[in-house]
Amino acid sequence: MNFFEQQDKARGLSGYLFLLFGFAVLCIIISVFCLASVAVGFERDLAALAWTLELAIISTIGTVIAVFLASACRVFGLSSGGKVVAESMGGQRLNQNTKDPLSRQVLNVVEEMAIASGTPVPPVYLMDEQGINAFAAGYSPRDAVIGVTRGCATKLNRDQLQGVMAHEFSHILNGDMRINIRLTGIIFGIVFLSSIGRILTNIAYVSGGRRRNGKDSGGGALVILGIGLLIIGGIGGFFGAMIRASISRQREFLADASAVQFTRNPDGIAGALKRIGGYSHGSKLQSAGAQEFSHMFFSSGMSSMFATHPPLPIRIQRIEPNWKNTYPNTDKISESASQFSPIAGASGFAGASPSGSTTVNQTPPQTSTEQRGNPHSAQTFLKSEGKIDEEKLAQVRSLIASIPATLVAQAKEPFSARCLLFSLLLDNKNLEARKRQTQMIGNQAEKGTLQQTEKIEPHLSNLSCEQKLILVEESRPAIAELSINQFSVFQTLIVQLIGADKSIDLFEWCLHKVIEFDFGKQHYPRQLHGRASLRSRLSDCAVILGALSHYGQDGADPKPSFNHGIQALDRSGQIKLPPIQDCGLSSMDQAIERLNKMSATEKRSFINACARTIDHDGKTTDIEIQILRGIACALSCPLGPNL
Repeated sequence: MNFFEQQDKARGLSGYLFLLFGFAVLCIIISVFCLASVAVGFERDLAALAWTLELAIISTIGTVIAVFLASACRVFGLSSGGKVVAESMGGQRLNQNTKDPLSRQVLNVVEEMAIASGTPVPPVYLMDEQGINAFAAGYSPRDAVIGVTRGCATKLNRDQLQGVMAHEFSHILNGDMRINIRLTGIIFGIVFLSSIGRILTNIAYVSGGRRRNGKDSGGGALVILGIGLLIIGGIGGFFGAMIRASISRQREFLADASAVQFTRNPDGIAGALKRIGGYSHGSKLQSAGAQEFSHMFFSSGMSSMFATHPPLPIRIQRIEPNWKNTYPNTDKISESASQFSPIAGASGFAGASPSGSTTVNQTPPQTSTEQRGNPHSAQTFLKSEGKIDEEKLAQVRSLIASIPATLVAQAKEPFSARCLLFSLLLDNKNLEARKRQTQMIGNQAEKGTLQQTEKIEPHLSNLSCEQKLILVEESRPAIAELSINQFSVFQTLIVQLIGADKSIDLFEWCLHKVIEFDFGKQHYPRQLHGRASLRSRLSDCAVILGALSHYGQDGADPKPSFNHGIQALDRSGQIKLPPIQDCGLSSMDQAIERLNKMSATEKRSFINACARTIDHDGKTTDIEIQILRGIACALSCPLGPNL
């Protein structure tokens, strides 16, 4: 399968279909204008009033406002987080510390895929449905959730479940969740015209009695306008649903191709599709909300012009051109949960202490690698991104297993997860700063937080930067369970703890950015990428590259490192190394905020320039790799672990 070709084809067709959607909305506006002309002319003088500029303006503005407001309300309701979608379909959130084998197997695969891809670990919902299906929902990677049916968990093997999860993660990374929510909102807005028509028709019916008593209440115009809007809304909704289904089918082809790209294993996703085809329940869902959100699922189970997914045979043949059109008897298959279990002791899955305990297992701690030279350069690390194969997933499992199981268990409970993150920031060198930190926690956090934080902290001393960041990522689902007030206190304390020594280093800044990216809760998440050009942001690029140059030189001249990085963006030589006082953390915050307005492609070019700057001295360390990951997270271009 040429997945790059398939990706380009799917993206191109999606753009064409979006233009068609815009044309459909324009046709609706014109139709409403014509309808208003007839309605007004029915009561007065059609020849005098029809096709006037005033009527055109009124009908256009009225239609746009009605569709926009209805769409905005629907989008706002769905953009509050993927959990709204998951719960509307009866999904039950899986406890991160569950010992249930079925739930554990799903969580393991999702966790591995998230960490390997560098995206925040999403909460997982299990739906009590026999059909084989899954979905990703949310407005951004930060509020995304994964939904999995019971049939998906019991009827697929590890490779197949990984293929399904890779498909869903590609929806997250390709921005399909945002597209899906907007499409749902637009369709709702168009159909809302029918509701307006129904209301006008009812008003005309009520006013009919007064017309019979000789009072002209404009009932005739209302009837024509009401019935017309009913028809326009119905027809618009019909064609809108068709276009949405067409867009969705192209995004599914894109997600299938991306899943193959991620895993380098076409048998995984192809095998999952085959098992759906050979299963009596297929991918069908019984939930009342399944129809509205059918375009979000791995497979829709429908075969019509409104089908949101391509037919199974076409999807399989795109992945396996030589497929013989045969399906396995999935009804007789029941995969064992034991096949999904990672290395014993990993993630607290095996041999973990109770979540409230702070007794760490006796696994020998890993030797800290923060300051030793990394055998892989930052540029080599970047080149490995986008490939999630079995080797990389095995490395992720091994990395998780290297962390004491109880620490991982602590990361999976809302209270202990906060304590864990606070303990990562406690200062062991500056006693005055540490005293201020403990006072902050004692005064602002919940009762018992300080004691638990100090119990956890000694067990972190031998962990590497990579292991600490894995714990940060593991904590994300638990932190997501906090209330708005709890999260506000948590976020404020994180900032205060980092600044307690009145000297925030670059790694602390990057750690803050990782936490901000993974845990940042916003009622209306910002757009991940913009359209600003890299050339218009060169001064901001210079601030970040300058900070990297000043940070990693150990007294050496930072200019060669800076020049090596900036040359990848600007060969004119006009951009000079800023002085160290202009590369402070507040300046970096402002620069990152402006750099976030760039496109994803431009951001990747800048991240590559950062890697060139880091690598120039030939002594790339693990901590420098983590700094690079922090910068990438701040730019909404997360990178996976350094394996």
